[in-house]
Amino acid sequence: MNAAIRRVLSMLGTPLPVQVRAVNGGGVAAVGFVDVQPMVHQQDGAGRPVPHGIIHNVPYIRLQGGSCAIICDPCVGDIGYILISGRDISNVKATRAASAPGSFRQHDMADAVYLGGLLNAAPTEYIGWVGGDVHVHTKGRFVIDAAQCQINCALNVQGAVSAGGDVKAGSISLESHTHSGVQAGSASTGAPQ
Repeated sequence: MNAAIRRVLSMLGTPLPVQVRAVNGGGVAAVGFVDVQPMVHQQDGAGRPVPHGIIHNVPYIRLQGGSCAIICDPCVGDIGYILISGRDISNVKATRAASAPGSFRQHDMADAVYLGGLLNAAPTEYIGWVGGDVHVHTKGRFVIDAAQCQINCALNVQGAVSAGGDVKAGSISLESHTHSGVQAGSASTGAPQ
């Protein structure tokens, strides 16, 4: 009886570590899908390891509420976990709406969902708390698209907002701009108004 129970339990889909083999979709669009390969091999009757095949079209998790999201899509080579759904989710994946199961299958790897960020190397680009500061570290540009931008710093702090390089407003440089209508001499311009 125990052998029969163990056999049935072994057929249930359980969470597994996987590696991403392909990424489809993502970016500033609806959440995409990944192709993943389980990292823990199967074993044959003699105990020899047998690698799993690739599981295709697995939806991945994105931190999102309504139309607001933090976008950090998986990349090929990432390691994460899959959670295996109890029923066939193929119709839900196709329609992105409540649907009947696509078949009678249960606890199958084809109905997995990918959770990323497990056992990966140290990042070279990141947003996060480092010590007591919040850091944005990127190889590219840091772009803010907003109707307005406001920076609130503690009052009466010298250098509360600083820049290591030049700052421009439109085409006017903070370091090298000039003022017209000023006579040459030792006098300075008036204070900002």
